[in-house]
Amino acid sequence: MSKAIKNTILISAGTTLSKILGFIREMAIAAFFGASYLVDAYLVALIIPQVLFSVINNALTTTVIPLVTEYKHKEGLKSVLSFLNTVTAVMVISLALLIVAGEFLAEHIVGLLAPGFSGDAFQLTAALSRIMFPAMLFMGLAGLSVGILQSQKRFLYPSIIGIPNNLIIIASVFALGGIWGIKGLAAGTLIGVVGQWLFQVPDLRKAGFKFKLQMDFSHPGFRKMGLLIIPVIIGSGASQLNLVVDRLLASGLVEGSISALHFAHKLNTLVFGIIAVAAANAMYPEFAEAVARQDYKGLINLIKRSLTGLLLVILPFTVGMILLREPIVRLAFERGAFNTEATALTVTALLFYGLGLPALSLGQILLRTFYSLQDTMTPMIIGIFSVGLNIVLNLILVRYMAHGGLALASSISTTASCILLLWYLRKKIGRLGGQELLLSGAKMTLATGIMGILVLCFYNFLSSRLSAGMIADLIVLGCCACVGAGVYFSIVRVLRIKEFDWLCDKIKMKYHS
Repeated sequence: MSKAIKNTILISAGTTLSKILGFIREMAIAAFFGASYLVDAYLVALIIPQVLFSVINNALTTTVIPLVTEYKHKEGLKSVLSFLNTVTAVMVISLALLIVAGEFLAEHIVGLLAPGFSGDAFQLTAALSRIMFPAMLFMGLAGLSVGILQSQKRFLYPSIIGIPNNLIIIASVFALGGIWGIKGLAAGTLIGVVGQWLFQVPDLRKAGFKFKLQMDFSHPGFRKMGLLIIPVIIGSGASQLNLVVDRLLASGLVEGSISALHFAHKLNTLVFGIIAVAAANAMYPEFAEAVARQDYKGLINLIKRSLTGLLLVILPFTVGMILLREPIVRLAFERGAFNTEATALTVTALLFYGLGLPALSLGQILLRTFYSLQDTMTPMIIGIFSVGLNIVLNLILVRYMAHGGLALASSISTTASCILLLWYLRKKIGRLGGQELLLSGAKMTLATGIMGILVLCFYNFLSSRLSAGMIADLIVLGCCACVGAGVYFSIVRVLRIKEFDWLCDKIKMKYHS
């Protein structure tokens, strides 16, 4: 077995394990603390470090990789180290100042982020914020480390940094949750982020990178990075604004609303992360290769097959998740402190989040297409529009649908973003074969509709004959999944929809070749 194949298997296994551990982490948090004001306070306190991590991680990995590659090729490792030491020093100083400010202004920040909190919930959120503010520094260091290692084509450690983080947080729930309560979880979150960074340090040293506290503002790479990073930060920050607004508005709703949105979002994006992101990553190199050859006819063909192939997989998952959302939530979270009221809140959020799953998934293919065309401006502009639409819809729908309105607003804005990406892509590269896409979409809708009706009937039949409980939920989900898959793939074969086999082949090539 070649080294490339071994590394691919290791990376795939590490990524899968990280996702599994991440879901176990959510299950542990739900079991210990439920969908309560404790978890609401924790999630609000986590907003600033979480948003900053997403923005910094995306900005650094996007800008550091090409610059490190460029200056290593032009000027050698010494120039690269000078550039990276400058970036690291500036980042550490900037984040340290933010942390100090956050510690002093915690109450004011919580007042802005969660105006609906008062009393114990408000004080607890401020205390948790002070515990987790230092995580910003180590999130920045971890994000920079990922960019450096990936620039050197060292992908193993960056792909599995979620493993130590999730293990530490899970351990903190069991070891510290009973002693310090939700503050133990906050402390474990901080330690987990530190672990993410320390986990990569040995591989950084092997790659030849040793950091020193030095600043060379005259380095051309530092000035160039300052220009490149601005639009990336704007685009990433705009998308993260949705999270801030959702939790801000949910803070004024019934206790547990923020937690319910969080747990439902994790369930919804689990399928998205496993299927849609894998498919988009598998197709990205082929898109880029077609663009490099200026084979736009081939690119359009790849886009059509990718969109229809992915939709063929995502549609039945979406319908199945929406129809079976109650037993899914019960099986995933309803234990310990996560009671039936928490389940009801989460089921509502999952219903409305699920409506946007197809658009969320197809958007990954469309984004990769724009990136392969070296167009980052169009996705940024559409992303900003999507955020604005989401905020407006949030303000309207939350009045009538509570936290369900926040989830629905997210799905509507995601769908609008997907449509705009498709529209502007057509304007950029030409017709995408709309009639063929509509015909394939009609076939998939028919197959999914028939499957959904039969699954719903079978679900009602089983539910009426089984007593409530975990075993019953397992039986219901297992039987419904088998029936749904059998019906769906039989109809797909009859309708001769070939994109499913083609997409599976592409994903297998990505991970096993």
